[in-house]
Amino acid sequence: MEQLVNNVKSIIGGLKGILIAAAGLLIIAQIVFGSAGFDVVGNLTALIDGFIGSSASLVSIIAGIIVLGLLSD
Repeated sequence: MEQLVNNVKSIIGGLKGILIAAAGLLIIAQIVFGSAGFDVVGNLTALIDGFIGSSASLVSIIAGIIVLGLLSD
């Protein structure tokens, strides 16, 4: 049973690493090439805005911190 739990944790950790790398790559691609089809940073800001509220002034700062966190991992 413990081995099964460790295997599941390993799979989830691998998927998390892939998703974080893909998000970082998409953010860099958007910065270099612009928004072509979908806006990664805009979607991230909209997601945070949905949790905080549309009149929050710290949304851009929080989105920037999250983007920096994704890129530094």
